[in-house]
Amino acid sequence: MTDHPPRPRASRGRWQSFNVWITRIEMAIGAVSLLIILTMVFLQALQRYFPGDGFAWTGELARFALIWLTFAAAGVLVSNNGHIALEIMDSVRNQNVVRWVQVFALTVVAATGVGLAVEAVNLIDSQQIIKSPVLRVPMSFVYIPVLIGVISMSIRAVIAAVLVAKNGPMLTEYDSDEGPEVLA
Repeated sequence: MTDHPPRPRASRGRWQSFNVWITRIEMAIGAVSLLIILTMVFLQALQRYFPGDGFAWTGELARFALIWLTFAAAGVLVSNNGHIALEIMDSVRNQNVVRWVQVFALTVVAATGVGLAVEAVNLIDSQQIIKSPVLRVPMSFVYIPVLIGVISMSIRAVIAAVLVAKNGPMLTEYDSDEGPEVLA
């Protein structure tokens, strides 16, 4: 009888460490983007009460920051099971059905991310000449964070699909007073 020694967890530890750092970077980008949005919208509201022309670039920068916030947070939400999902299937008693529905959903998210990445590359390539109306920033620069975000989302969705297929479904935990209970 030969017992195999347990596999070292070094690779898992490295992946988790890498995931933590990528998540921190994406959350920092999201936080900075949110701060930019709040500041620019506040400036726009404040400008209405002062005479003279306002700063036209505040609205444009707020729109760009909203795009960056959306796509920076997409990968984090997929990894943390925080993305928009219909959780009706989570209440099915057969956990194998739940598992494979979640794997299918994450695969669709990954495929959508790949499609968005292809389109982001096309936008970056085709929008180099066009500059934003007020800031005069090449529009290709605006789409680079979008590309990075959808690549992150796709990679994280594939990893989550593999983990769900291997370890079982990711179920949302609810407080007993706040939401539906998952049937066991």
